Amino acid sequence: MDYETAKQWLDGPTGRKPSELGEAVDLLYRKYGNYGAIASRVAPSTGRLADLHRVFLLPQGIRWQVDKERIRIGHARQISRLQEDDQWLLSFTIVEAKMTVQDSKAVVDAVVKKGRPLEDVLRSMIGIRFDEVKPLLLPLTFEHRFKITRAAWSKKLEWPDFSLAAIQEATRVDREHIAGQLASLADKLRPTSLAPGFKYPEE
Repeated sequence: MDYETAKQWLDGPTGRKPSELGEAVDLLYRKYGNYGAIASRVAPSTGRLADLHRVFLLPQGIRWQVDKERIRIGHARQISRLQEDDQWLLSFTIVEAKMTVQDSKAVVDAVVKKGRPLEDVLRSMIGIRFDEVKPLLLPLTFEHRFKITRAAWSKKLEWPDFSLAAIQEATRVDREHIAGQLASLADKLRPTSLAPGFKYPEE
């Protein structure tokens, strides 16, 4: 993307994903150095530009959830205030528990301003049970499902699709390899010389 394209994306009609607009902001930010300078050249306000840039700077999987509108721009603003591991945990909780933007701000304020661990804040303020097992086909703990979801989002997949692909890969049987191994084993077991007087049985 060049600078003119970035400006066109930001000035053009809506329809671009937040992560795409954030990429345009990032390019212009690296050129002009601040949001005010960008805002003097494109339509969005400095606040809107900053929010889009925050989205772009999040991990790819979280950006994907913003693009899918499961995480709102207001949520993304709060997520960006956290360290990466906590960004993932809060994002997962926002999607799973349908947290409001106001709740996410209260949670992040408690983490950032009071230095409390995110899990403790989510447990006490939102009532999240990290030891709770949801009624799934597999008895996954919260920790297991969170890790699977993080890996899935990073590949822009829903976690059930990612899990199925992982299972298929783990259980994939290379039939040609096995056939070759069996043929090699048969060669090794085939006798190199026959005992005197030995005859193959007649068919």
